[in-house]
Amino acid sequence: MSVANEIDPNHTDTDPNHREIDQNHAGTDPERSRLGSIVHSVNRFRRTRPFWGCIILALGGWFVLKPVIGSAAMTLELGVGGVSGYILGGGMIAAALIAFVLPAQRHFPALIATMLSVASLPLANLGGWLIGMFLGIVGAGMVFAWAPYSDKQLAKFAARAERRAERKALRKSGSSSASTSGSAASA
Repeated sequence: MSVANEIDPNHTDTDPNHREIDQNHAGTDPERSRLGSIVHSVNRFRRTRPFWGCIILALGGWFVLKPVIGSAAMTLELGVGGVSGYILGGGMIAAALIAFVLPAQRHFPALIATMLSVASLPLANLGGWLIGMFLGIVGAGMVFAWAPYSDKQLAKFAARAERRAERKALRKSGSSSASTSGSAASA
């Protein structure tokens, strides 16, 4: 007698609803597996790029750019001082996007972003209230220092994925054999 029968005497192992619940808990629900595969794909894409460095660098560019965002008339009144905030902040954001899209070319945008961040101190409202300059330097440093996975790390990840797939296959075969033996025992 199974544990489910001890708890609920009306429960049978051949109940189709029982099998559906088991499949949902086993991770075979199509909605859940589709969402899981999307999350896995996004995480894999994110890990192959200097993601956090680019986010921090772009945030620093936003802090440099934010004080000068306004009407075109205000920018014309400020003259070159108003345009320098756009150039410096926009350049930092562009460097973050380039490093994110082309991670193999991350060194040059990181160096340019560092120079733009330092130049924002005297040219753009104390570097976006010092916060933008600090975030720009830290983000550019993170982008410059980021390294893709080595072959040894990739082999380790592949072995882990293979072990995970084997365990999943064993769970599936174990749950399907348990459901067939349960139905045979009740007959």
